[in-house]
Amino acid sequence: MAKELNYKEIGMRIKTMRLKNNIYQTVLAKEIGVSQTHMSNIESGRAGLTLENLVKMVRIFDCSIDELVFGATEAKQEQGVEVLKSCTMQDIIQAMQMLKSLKG
Repeated sequence: MAKELNYKEIGMRIKTMRLKNNIYQTVLAKEIGVSQTHMSNIESGRAGLTLENLVKMVRIFDCSIDELVFGATEAKQEQGVEVLKSCTMQDIIQAMQMLKSLKG
């Protein structure tokens, strides 16, 4: 089952990454090509973001899309073997469809 996107959590992760990288909100907004107001709405979860802008942020923060969308990869110990939690192709398709619906 695909994990639902939580835009408030995504926004919080974006803000955390921005602060961790010592980037002002106005600077990040300019780098990805949106207004500071829209950037504020993204960080608060009141607005989604395009896949293109998500990719721009990933490059700026030097992280993975998974890290911004779903949080840091969690490692589990299962019978002495480390298993990494990852998203499926269906998760990516669903995320793209949701982002497209926000844009259009």
